[in-house]
Amino acid sequence: MKGYNTVIEYKGQKFMVQTQDKGPSFNYVESLIYLSGKLIASRRLSYTNQLDQPDLKNLVEQMVHDLHVEVLDEIVEGKYDKYL
Repeated sequence: MKGYNTVIEYKGQKFMVQTQDKGPSFNYVESLIYLSGKLIASRRLSYTNQLDQPDLKNLVEQMVHDLHVEVLDEIVEGKYDKYL
């Protein structure tokens, strides 16, 4: 499963967001948020309750995408301004 890596400049600072599926051993997708190379926050979404879904692969891919976009939106909305 592929993940996403995005660098976004906000208020003159560079944030990097990495989002990926942690795999069947963990059953969650995770976004790590870095500012100037330092991990400042993380977000996780569990898919344990969806493991019996026949389209699990597509569901997880959509979760990875949606979480990544959500975190990028949070950055430009100022959620992580306290780290600036």
